[in-house]
Amino acid sequence: MDTNDRGSGRRRLELGAVVAALTTVGLLAAACSGGSSATTTTAGSRTTGSGPASIATVRTAAMTGVGTVLVDGSGRTLYLFEPDNRAAPTCSGSCSSAWPPLKATGTPTAGGGARSSLLGTVRNPDGQLQVTYDHWPLYTFAGDAGAGQVHGQGVNSFGGPWWVVDASGSAVTRSGGAATTGGSTPPTTTASGNGYGY
Repeated sequence: MDTNDRGSGRRRLELGAVVAALTTVGLLAAACSGGSSATTTTAGSRTTGSGPASIATVRTAAMTGVGTVLVDGSGRTLYLFEPDNRAAPTCSGSCSSAWPPLKATGTPTAGGGARSSLLGTVRNPDGQLQVTYDHWPLYTFAGDAGAGQVHGQGVNSFGGPWWVVDASGSAVTRSGGAATTGGSTPPTTTASGNGYGY
């Protein structure tokens, strides 16, 4: 075999190695990007593989004893904290562990019964973007094990009472769905028997 044949064979081997390496890199990149297209759902927020946006959904549901109130996308009851006074959230630290804020990194959406014109967001003390409804920051309650529970209704903890919210943005402060206008000072009660009398 002459020198030209040997050089040509060596170049073909080198070219083959480069193509194989590029193919491997391409397959790895495809596998990595394919894994990011999964969709997960947590506590009323939806995260998609197209980006980091967490889209919180607020809708209404009928609850025994309090009427039709706001819930998140998973059906968990949403509450307002009276000391927030339709402004910036005041619940943080251990308070936000007991009363997790409804968070979103994108624009929240309204489901059946909720009004999209009343939805908004505000930055809470923990630095997270929190969903608001008629300017009230919204929270779930750790004492509610799942959808359909309202164990946080009327609980007085962390400096004030917690109330469920109706579709108009008003605090529901009595059984049967009777509501006071948001921003007014409803009577304070303490829920008993749920183990969360902070």
